[in-house]
Amino acid sequence: MPFEWHPDDPPPSIEPHSLAKLRVLRSYLRAYFDRLNVRPQREEFRLDLVDGFAGGGLFLDGAAEVSGTPLVMLEEADQANVRLNMNRRKQLHINCKFYFVDKERAHTDHLRKVLRERGHDVEDNRIIVRNGLFESEIEGILASVRQRQPRAGRAIFLLDQKGFSQVELALVARIFSELPAAEVILTFAADALVNFLGQSLETPQMVSPLQLTESQLHDLVQHRDGNGGRALLQRTLRGHIRTATGAIYDTPFFIRPRQSRRALWFLHLSKHPTARDVMIQRHWEFQNTFQHYGPGDFGMLGWDALKDPNALPLFQFGELDEQQMLTGLLESLPSKLFGLLSEHPVTIDALRHMFANQTAARFSDLDLIILKLVREREFDILNPEGKVRSRSLQRLASTDRVALPSTLLFPELSRR
Repeated sequence: MPFEWHPDDPPPSIEPHSLAKLRVLRSYLRAYFDRLNVRPQREEFRLDLVDGFAGGGLFLDGAAEVSGTPLVMLEEADQANVRLNMNRRKQLHINCKFYFVDKERAHTDHLRKVLRERGHDVEDNRIIVRNGLFESEIEGILASVRQRQPRAGRAIFLLDQKGFSQVELALVARIFSELPAAEVILTFAADALVNFLGQSLETPQMVSPLQLTESQLHDLVQHRDGNGGRALLQRTLRGHIRTATGAIYDTPFFIRPRQSRRALWFLHLSKHPTARDVMIQRHWEFQNTFQHYGPGDFGMLGWDALKDPNALPLFQFGELDEQQMLTGLLESLPSKLFGLLSEHPVTIDALRHMFANQTAARFSDLDLIILKLVREREFDILNPEGKVRSRSLQRLASTDRVALPSTLLFPELSRR
């Protein structure tokens, strides 16, 4: 049920799945500011933060007030300005601009009221509140970001839609086309779409924002009812969303609201593997908040178990999941590496790019398994000059290269 705000009424009560999204958004923004501002020489950091479905800015959790997404963005930017300047000789200016959009007039009126109560000037050029559809405001927002950041175009778009059809994938593609450094966090009602596809194809306008052809729609319905069931359909949709939006990396992990039990994707899209790694770390941070189906290694989303959907384990980012994932990676990574390294060594950075979308593993998890395989003499690590590094090394650099060992005469006999 959609949340409703009115400036004369108390804020709505928040639901557990919305609390989960807020916690992850806050944690991600904090990590984002920290990761991109490690250089002490930097004097200014510009970032544009866009909330396309902003709501009224505040919730109630019992008697306690809970900051909605606009306040979370403002609070994290202000806290980053304090935190990142604590031990700096040269002060860093966190220069953020905020765009809050909602189609309901009562919501934006409530949001303006909340912002003023917290001391924010909604009339200055730092905070823009717009009453309207996101798709009607995107032109001006993109132009503003490009004007402020003609080179970097660094922005985070939060598109917390209700359902699966309020955000056109073409709009997300436009964001990435005009702002390559942008990231998009998209709520996507995966189970609702699955159920809709199983009912009727007589209303294609409902799914037109997803840019699915009639042939693709029929294929998805067949996937839904055939071998692999929803796991195969979800895998197909995930690939389609990446292709249609131009995103290279994603984290399509589930939230299951108690009320409906229908899975929501909290889908992070970007063109940069580091952004994807920062987001996946948030999922591990909030264990059991997010769920997925698959073993966590290269079988995530049913990669290797599509024929029996009932056999897909529930992955909840807990300690047992982590151990099973690492065990799976230890068994499956060597065969992938042998194929990749048959002609020449490959850098750690390139391997991270290749594997980012295929597993729940963080970069640190992949590094851990590669180091273990090196100690077991299955692979060598070369520095940028081509010299073999010690097998006892503890950390990998992104410029290090993984190579087949010169002593490996029969790779087919190695670990499978």
